[in-house]
Amino acid sequence: MMTGRRYQRGIALMLVMWVLTLLTVMAVSLTVSRRTEVALADNHVESARFRTLAEAAIAYTALHYMTPEAQVDAEQGTAWLPDGRSRIWSFAGSELTLRVFNESSRYDLNQIRPESLRTLLEVLGLLPEEADALAAAIVDWRDEDDLALLNGAEDADYAEAGRALGAKDAAYEAVEELRQVLGMTPERYRLLAPEVSVQGGSSQPVERFASPAVLATLKGLTLEEAREEIAERDRAEVSGTTSTTLIERGGPVYRLQVTGPRSSGAARRMEALFQLAPGQQPPYQVLWRRQGLVTEPLSDSESETDDDVH
Repeated sequence: MMTGRRYQRGIALMLVMWVLTLLTVMAVSLTVSRRTEVALADNHVESARFRTLAEAAIAYTALHYMTPEAQVDAEQGTAWLPDGRSRIWSFAGSELTLRVFNESSRYDLNQIRPESLRTLLEVLGLLPEEADALAAAIVDWRDEDDLALLNGAEDADYAEAGRALGAKDAAYEAVEELRQVLGMTPERYRLLAPEVSVQGGSSQPVERFASPAVLATLKGLTLEEAREEIAERDRAEVSGTTSTTLIERGGPVYRLQVTGPRSSGAARRMEALFQLAPGQQPPYQVLWRRQGLVTEPLSDSESETDDDVH
């Protein structure tokens, strides 16, 4: 009888331990689930808040460029130039980093000549034979015929490379289409994409606000020489001085990068292309928006701030 009781007590103890283990697992699961739901909710709230702030930044930037220079100087101290400099903008208790670019200072992907494209790719670091082949493939993608340029790529070349789809044989509708061009790699795309556009660009970009790579291509300079020329040009502009001569502010199409504060090693970013339409309703039109996270360290030009705007 004693042996039977001990056996029953052992069974009861095991059952209690299993119940306690099950309850502990359930409690941990509920806690983890709760934390995940809270984190997701916080992420949605922060995302919605950043989108709202970014839209406000677009409106503010458009208003700034539609405001006469004399009025801007009187109210805010200096007129922004679309040269890509970082500016801190404080709004609704948040600080955002704004960078404005003049879109007509980029090459139009549908108008750029093959020789200019080849030179641009060489300036960006490609070897001459690599630049020649990629430039020809980029042009073959947009032209309407099936005849490949020398070292270019048409449908037969895509088929030989195992690509189900050949060349588009039509104009580029987005810069991202470059990813599909034969010979394009992620690294090459990362270098080329910031220098071209499909809306607002030009076959002969405006030098005034051109990037070092575009300026080097236009003037036959090396990348380092172009950087030195831009630095000298910027030094010639003395901030805070008044002048009766109106400065060139580019437009009417601008590209705006809005970057939020970093959180957990990443920062939210929105990039938008907008066109001014003074006197119309609405007075500006957003042509496209892109949003994402920035996880890599900011470049020197992004981390330095030149003007504080409140």
